[in-house]
Amino acid sequence: MRLFLLVLVFVVMFSQYIFAGPLDEAYKSYLNEDYEEAIIKAKNAGQTDETLYFLGLVFMKMGNFPQSREYFLKVTQDFPRSVRYEEASIKLADSYFLEGNFSKAKGLYKEVEKKYPSSDYRPLIYLKLARVAAKTGQWDERKKYINLLKEKYPASNELAVWDTIPAKEDFFTIQVGAFSSRKNALSLRNELSAKYDTYLVEEKKENYILHKVRLGKFKTRKEAEKIWGRLVKQGYPAHIYP
Repeated sequence: MRLFLLVLVFVVMFSQYIFAGPLDEAYKSYLNEDYEEAIIKAKNAGQTDETLYFLGLVFMKMGNFPQSREYFLKVTQDFPRSVRYEEASIKLADSYFLEGNFSKAKGLYKEVEKKYPSSDYRPLIYLKLARVAAKTGQWDERKKYINLLKEKYPASNELAVWDTIPAKEDFFTIQVGAFSSRKNALSLRNELSAKYDTYLVEEKKENYILHKVRLGKFKTRKEAEKIWGRLVKQGYPAHIYP
């Protein structure tokens, strides 16, 4: 019995090294954007919390959000003491955000915020809650979380990311095109101006200016979605902002 216990301890202690090779190879395939190969290699690395988390990342990258959630959930359910637990919880919320289910994403972000009051991920959670608020037109709430970032984490990467976002207006708008040529942007704006309130937004890139054609300033996302749907049916590459 004692020998059995010693063997069991040995296996537990060194399992991470046993499976490190296949997972390292899976990461290489992931970085090369060979996601199918990354999945195959990761599944050969054993059912560890690290492997499950990695598989969740791969499926999220592929846009398969339901499948990614299955893996992130397994991390939180099967490995409650994992160092990946909090990250998996955040990624679980991210999957709903990327899918457009902002209410579900907000609920999960709030759970992480409550459960980890002193976490290193606190500024990230504030940024994500600000983004959810922007997507749902909760402008005062967005302002609250950005102010928390500024007050508590003024040197954070998350605040730096927020500062790079060019448009932070308190309304929804629809972008229908982005051009390096101002002439092309004006042509599209003139084409749409008979039916919609259109305007240009100029964003400076590295060595050029990007001219973005946008239309409308809507109080609610529902109003924006109505016009957006019409534009998409007409063949325009329309996107709602924020």
